[in-house]
Amino acid sequence: MSEQPKRVIHVLALSGGGFRALYSATVLAELEAAFGRPLARHFDLICGTSAGGLLALGLGQEIPAVELKSLFEQQGSRIFGQRSWLRRTFGFWWSAKHDSAGLRAVLQERFGASTLGDLKHRVLVPAVNYSTGKGQFFKTPHHRTFEFDHRMPVVDVALATAAAPVYFPLARIERGVFADGGLVGNAPGFFGLHEVKTFLAPSEDVTVRVLSIGTMTIGATVRGDANLDRGFLRWRGSLFDLVISAQESSVDYMLRQSLGDNYFRIDDLATPDQSRDIKALDHVTPASATTLRDRGAHAAQLALGNPKFQVFRSHYATPPTFFHGPNKNAGHKESSC
Repeated sequence: MSEQPKRVIHVLALSGGGFRALYSATVLAELEAAFGRPLARHFDLICGTSAGGLLALGLGQEIPAVELKSLFEQQGSRIFGQRSWLRRTFGFWWSAKHDSAGLRAVLQERFGASTLGDLKHRVLVPAVNYSTGKGQFFKTPHHRTFEFDHRMPVVDVALATAAAPVYFPLARIERGVFADGGLVGNAPGFFGLHEVKTFLAPSEDVTVRVLSIGTMTIGATVRGDANLDRGFLRWRGSLFDLVISAQESSVDYMLRQSLGDNYFRIDDLATPDQSRDIKALDHVTPASATTLRDRGAHAAQLALGNPKFQVFRSHYATPPTFFHGPNKNAGHKESSC
C-alpha cells in the first residue's frame, strides 16, 4: 500500500512594530488581492504580536486586509497622538508618550463587542501578564483545554498585546494588567510552531510551514562615540526597540535552522534615508507612510514571484475545530490537508 501524504499545516506569523505595521498590512493586502479570497483561508493558524496582533485578530475575523491597511493609514494619528507635544516630549519621566484612549476607540469602532470565540480562524496573540510576571497567550478555543479565552473581548486582547512600554500605558483588563507581547516574543513564528506540535498535531508526523511578515525592523545599534553609561533619560524607548530587534533576529535564525525551506520571511531593511522616516515605532508622517506602503507593496511583489512562496498560495486550510464558544463545532471531525 502506498503511504498517505503527510498532513501540512501552515502558520502565518505577524511581527509587532507600532506604526511600522503599515508595512506588513500592505503586504497582507497585496497578497490577499492576488489570492482572490480571505488570506486566513490559506493558514491553519495565525499568530500576531502587538500591532501584528491587531492584524491577526482582523484576519481571524475575515476583515479584508485592505481595510486593516486603511486602519493604520487613516487612524495612525489617532492611535499615536492623544497627548500634547509637550507631554509626549517631556512627560516620559512620569507617564507614557500616548494615551491608550485613541487606540481603544479605533479598536472599538473596528471590532465592536466581538470576542475571541467569534473569530472564524485559529488565532494566537502573545502578551505579558504583569500581574503574574509571565507571558500569556490568548487563543481561540482550538483545543479542549482552552476554556476561558473565547469569552475575551477582541478589543481587550488587542490592548493587552499592544501596551508597549514607554509608548502606551499598561492595559488593565479582566484578566489582570498586561504589557506588550513584544516583551516575550515580537516575532511569534516560534510560538506558532510550538502550538502546532503541542496542541494541533501533538502525535502526528506533520509538515509545518511558517510564513513570517516583519515590519522593516531596524536593528537597534549603538554609535561608536555613544556614552555607554546610560540611565533612563538616555535609554527611553530605545531599550524596548533593542529588545524587539534582538528577538526578531534570534527567532529568524532558529526558524531557519528548524524548518529550512519550510520557513519563508517577508521583511526589508530600510535604507539610511528611510531609517530616519520610520525609526520610531510611533512616527506617523506622510513620509513614513509612503515608505512603508511602497516597500510593503514591493516586498509582496517579490514574494509572489518567488517559487519558494508558491506553496503558501496553493495551500487551503482545513476548517478549524472549536471546542467552546459561539462557533463550537467539536462534534465535527477535521479532515486532513
